[in-house]
Amino acid sequence: MLILNKENFIGKGNERECYIHPDDNNKAIKVSYNQKNGHTKQSDTEVRYYKKLLKRQNTNWKHLAKYYGEVETNKGKGFVVELIRDYDGEVSKSFKYYLEEYGLEKYSKELEIYKRYFLDNCIIFNYGMMQGNILLRKNSEVDFDLVLIDGLGDVSHFTLLNSIPYFARQRINRRWEKFRKKYLNQKWIDAHRNKK
Repeated sequence: MLILNKENFIGKGNERECYIHPDDNNKAIKVSYNQKNGHTKQSDTEVRYYKKLLKRQNTNWKHLAKYYGEVETNKGKGFVVELIRDYDGEVSKSFKYYLEEYGLEKYSKELEIYKRYFLDNCIIFNYGMMQGNILLRKNSEVDFDLVLIDGLGDVSHFTLLNSIPYFARQRINRRWEKFRKKYLNQKWIDAHRNKK
């Protein structure tokens, strides 16, 4: 059993806490709080989708935190993912942070590459994809990747068509439009910038 404590605590979302893996500084452990008999529904969805991606064997992980399996911890069942770090070793900051600091236009190229990644690889994300659940990994001072750390998988009841690329891409495009309209606009960024 892995022991998680405040020394390796990274952050907290609506349903989960995240910790640096006590045995590996390049991995993180996500643990659902208020879990009963294992994960919450959100974690179950994410873990199931990660397992599907592992079965593909040729998954491109460039814009996703890699998945390493499930573990038992003193805080309950958790799952292990890659800890996203910048080229200097620092844990990457959220895309929300960079949008509020520098605005949307600066990252138009990264957003186009990010969207193309999901479409090309037929990887489904859900409505949990928002700027706070995306990290901006700095590969250098001028080269960045957006990496999804939360909101992977499909929460829809009918997911059978996701295995057919044409329909998967339609769903990805619809979700992207909702994401873009809700979060990728200057009005939203300005409102949140002013709350600082």
